[in-house]
Amino acid sequence: MLRGKRRAVQGPRVVHRIQLAAGLSILSVVACLSILLEAQTKVEPGFNLFTPQQDVEIGRQSAAEVEKQMPILKIRSVDAYVQKVGKRLAKAAPGPEFPYQFKVINTAEVNAFALPGGFMFLNRGLIEAADDEAQLAGVMSHEMAHVALRHGTNQASKAYLAQAGFNLLGGLFGKSGTSQMIEAIGGFGLNAVFLKFSRKAEEQADIVGAQIMARAGYDPMAMAEFFEKLRDEAGRDPNRLERWFSDHPAPVERVSRVEQEVRLMQGDFSRKRPVGGFSAVQKRLKALPPAPKPKQESSGR
Repeated sequence: MLRGKRRAVQGPRVVHRIQLAAGLSILSVVACLSILLEAQTKVEPGFNLFTPQQDVEIGRQSAAEVEKQMPILKIRSVDAYVQKVGKRLAKAAPGPEFPYQFKVINTAEVNAFALPGGFMFLNRGLIEAADDEAQLAGVMSHEMAHVALRHGTNQASKAYLAQAGFNLLGGLFGKSGTSQMIEAIGGFGLNAVFLKFSRKAEEQADIVGAQIMARAGYDPMAMAEFFEKLRDEAGRDPNRLERWFSDHPAPVERVSRVEQEVRLMQGDFSRKRPVGGFSAVQKRLKALPPAPKPKQESSGR
């Protein structure tokens, strides 16, 4: 009888121990994930006079001007593919939930740029130059990082203060405040203030871009691979890549920084299947007549 009672008492104890062990295992996994996440470089947005809603307002008006000036490529299959890749990345982007939009410009230059609020433009030459979806996603995630970190309106804020000074800020944040401030520093559209970033901002966009890729299920090293590819191709077709190298830091530095961030992630990302259809889109673009020169050069990142 005593043995039976002892066994009856031990049963719940064993279950309790199993539950405790399971709980500790879950806590250990959570702790490990926390450590991995903490290992990633933390990048905080800089000083800004604008609200995220004003970023969207600025971006929408600027995008409308860009579309008047640039030859937008309107091919349904290409647009649909770019949108799918962009939306996958946007779900992994930090910061405000901007209404990210993606369009392709019919130019052979290898480049891309994004306006405040998430209005991104990809050159046809960029899609043709990439080896696969991950490399394309690498450039898109870099541009998305500029948007998420609000680099465009950070630049605009500094430019406006340099012009107006603190004593002129009062009363500018009404309904017409945004337009007044932007017109004071060059207006909407392809405003260099929104598109020409410091080396620090470019480095931040590479770091956060790599993090976006990892969270979206892409290998962040594809970004570094694309930089190396462009460096190797620069000698063969310098005109096609001239804008890229004038707008971006040296590829060697960027490759090194992305590799460093990947090491900090310590494998804290899971590979997902690509959206799919990259080869078909690239084939469709390469079958088109040569891309015309744009009326006004874009100043990408």
